[in-house]
This record gives sequence, C-alpha cells and structure tokens, in this order.
Amino acid sequence: MTITKLYMAPVRGITDIIYRNVFHKHFSGIDTAITPFITTVHGDQIKSSQKEEFISNDNLIPIIPQIIGKSPSNFITLAKTVFDLGNAEANWNLGCPYPTMTKKRCGAGLIAHADLVDQFLDTVCSAIPNRISIKVRLGLLNRDELENLIPLFNRYPITEITIHPRTGKQMYGGVVDLEMFELYKEQLLIPVIYNGDITTLDHFQKLKARFPNLNKWMLGRGLFSNPMLAQEIKRGVCTDAAERTERIIKFSDELLCCYRKRLSGDTHLMQKMVAHWEYLHQCFPQGKKIYKQLKKSLTTNLH
Repeated sequence: MTITKLYMAPVRGITDIIYRNVFHKHFSGIDTAITPFITTVHGDQIKSSQKEEFISNDNLIPIIPQIIGKSPSNFITLAKTVFDLGNAEANWNLGCPYPTMTKKRCGAGLIAHADLVDQFLDTVCSAIPNRISIKVRLGLLNRDELENLIPLFNRYPITEITIHPRTGKQMYGGVVDLEMFELYKEQLLIPVIYNGDITTLDHFQKLKARFPNLNKWMLGRGLFSNPMLAQEIKRGVCTDAAERTERIIKFSDELLCCYRKRLSGDTHLMQKMVAHWEYLHQCFPQGKKIYKQLKKSLTTNLH
C-alpha cells in the first residue's frame, strides 16, 4: 500500500507549534501540518506573538499556514507575510463551520456564493508569491453547494483541495458523505485530499480500498486521540497497547513541560492540558475516569 502524504489537520487550541514540534519528537508518519487559521476578519496583520507559529524553520513538521476570510486584499497581505516567514504555500479555509465565521460569509459560509469565491481567487491568485491550496466542506446547509465551485477551482492554479465531506450544519457530527466526496473528487482536475473521521487503521484501510487512487489523507480527531495513528497507517500495523500507553504518557509529560515554560499560571496550563486530554484519554482503558479527574481539578482550581 502506497501512501504519498499524510497531513495533520488544523485545530485551534490544539495543533500549535509546541504540539507540532513535540509530536514530531515522539511520533512519526505526518508529512505536513496545516496550521490553525489566522483571520482577515479583523484586519491584515499577524500579531508579533503569533508570528513564531508560522516561521517555517522553527517548525519540525513542514507547515502550510491557513488563512480564513473573504477580503482578497487582507488575504494577500497575510499570505505575503507568511511567505516572508519562509512558507511557499498558503491554505484558504472554506470549511470552518462555526457561526462566528459563517455569519460573516467566511469559512463554510462562503461556499454557496460562487461569485464571491470567483472574485476572491481571481484577485488573490495573481497577486501572492505563495502557492494556494483550499480546505472546503460540501456546503454550509446543503451537500450540493460545492458543485458550483468545482469549475472555478479547476480554472485557477490551486495546488490541492482538501474535502471534508460534511456540511457546516453538521459540524463534526453525523456521517461523512462518501458518495458526494467521490462525485466531487472525480470532477476536480486538482489533487484531492480526504479529511474526515479517520480514527483507526482499519477505518483508513477501508477508505483506501474504496479510493485506491487517492494518495493524500488528512488526519484530525483520530490522530489527536491516538498520536501513533499516522505511523500505524504508514506501516500497516497497529501499535501494541502497552507501547502506545508508554509513548503517549511521555508525549504528554513533555507537552506539559513545554507549555509550563510558555503559559503563565497553573489555571492556564491546566486548561491547555485538559484540552489535549479530551482526545488523549480515549487511548486508555480508564481514560474517561482520568479525564473526569482532570476536569474536576480544573474546576476546583478555577474556584
């Protein structure tokens, strides 16, 4: 089984530079990470405190910075900034399902507006030094909203399209729509990345059997719950439970040490680790109990 590329999905509050670099030291299999998005909604500048996230040479896993927004001019400025930080590619987020973004016609809220997407790409593609890729859903409310964007995507020099086969309305619940994914994949002239609910090696292998010619895959919640998933996919073998437990504990311990140097106060540190253990606890037989104790400790600390 040939795997061309595995991507780490972007999740705000989880996949920051500390997480990505500590992940790289403890696990293998991820070829590229898409960063959590920066937004054009509030302007065209990256805060100084944010810039270190996007310095290419400081990231042990190669990154593609992601930008969300509908303003071409602000996108161009941000894209040039991340280019100056060493990144040859920028990713445009057309998939974020959260109402804070979709109500502004950003993320998945822009999918149904083909005219605005066309104007955006026409302006941006000729103006930025970076290559551009896109992460998209099937639509905001309906699974056929993406249909009108396919001819537009095929007209522009887009490097690749990541499709999460859910609507924004679904958020992260319900089932992924593999039929619509296949339909759109066949219409696109651009390399396609599959993203959505790859939680185990067995699940990946079933998807690979259905899409044998697809060689780019993005891992999200399944990877954050089992950080060894990428190397299991690459090797085609599940990890021994005892080894997985030992390595995840060492990974978590180093995350804690690194965040302790960055964050101020025990409460902030505990909030960060609880966010990670919301995923990691799923790898342990007594994981729910561990996670409940962590959340209880956080609540006690807050009061």
